[in-house]
Amino acid sequence: MERLCVIFGGASCEHDISIITGMQLCKNLESKYKLEKIYLGLDNNFYLATCIEDISFFVDKSKIKLKQIILHNGAIYFKNMFFKKYCDIAVIINCCHGGVGENGDLHSFFAMNKIRSTDAGSLPSHIAMDKNLTKTLLKDIVPTIKGIKINRDNYEEAIKDINENFSKYLIAKPNSLGSSIGVKTVDKSNFVEQVDAILLMDESALIEERIVNKIEYNQACILDNGELILSAIEQPISKDEFLSFDEKYINLNKSKGGDRIIPAKISKTLKNKIDSYTKMIYRALNMRGIVRIDYIFDEDKKVLYFNEINTIPGSMAFYLFEPVGIDYITLIEKLIANVIDDKKYLYFNSDVLSKKCINLILLH
Repeated sequence: MERLCVIFGGASCEHDISIITGMQLCKNLESKYKLEKIYLGLDNNFYLATCIEDISFFVDKSKIKLKQIILHNGAIYFKNMFFKKYCDIAVIINCCHGGVGENGDLHSFFAMNKIRSTDAGSLPSHIAMDKNLTKTLLKDIVPTIKGIKINRDNYEEAIKDINENFSKYLIAKPNSLGSSIGVKTVDKSNFVEQVDAILLMDESALIEERIVNKIEYNQACILDNGELILSAIEQPISKDEFLSFDEKYINLNKSKGGDRIIPAKISKTLKNKIDSYTKMIYRALNMRGIVRIDYIFDEDKKVLYFNEINTIPGSMAFYLFEPVGIDYITLIEKLIANVIDDKKYLYFNSDVLSKKCINLILLH
């Protein structure tokens, strides 16, 4: 029997937030669908968690005891000496924020095992996870903030470039992590210290010139039968100089959005610009599924900048779609209905192995 599956967790700094998103989704859909819950542990192994109803079960990771499973050839198997088949998979809804869940690796694994999954796709996810690469690819489409990626290879050169060519006010962030983990406002007197801290948790850091007088705006979208549906635009309200982890997630899960204005009170001109940019970015990177795109508006220069892409947004960004008339269940049904089959892995028989010359090649 085919089952709708929901996967959450994974070895990521956003592991716990992923559990919240996944369990929240299951709670909303359980009255309509027979669901299987798949927990991706911190060891990146799969476990069957269908019987778990309470999020508190996942608080103490050392006490989690679940049956390990294998996902293969479109189905779930129990990992034992007989590899007993449990059920076929109709679709997996990917709720794994960060790590292998959001960087495209998990999607590729599913595709190789003939499992249909909901997310932005393998290549778009890989691109979006790399903040600097995303900005590089989109710089001719939308304005981007001046920045430079720093890793062990270009460390000295990049530090010198920042000291000589960047403005005083800066922001440091991991290049491939999300949820404001490791993000800190800095200046030329102390940014090197934060770069070193970031390089302990990520392969590279991203230093950008900081927009001091700014407003942040976010918008989600989903592809439905070839048409892009845009969500309402939100204005997150931060007490700091950037949106913190708690403001993104703790407040969000308390009150469907925490300290934020939805829809944002903006001019029609700015709304149209955000709408246009969101569509262009989604199409340019060949995205799928629900994606949230974040912007920064420079109030002094009156310029709207692209900030970053979230290919698996917190709570699936349902609170942004409700103001445009799409409730939670309808949103997820659209997500499921628009899952496409990945292209098949094809073999072309070149007959080269049967050629007489092959032995001569092997000899050399």
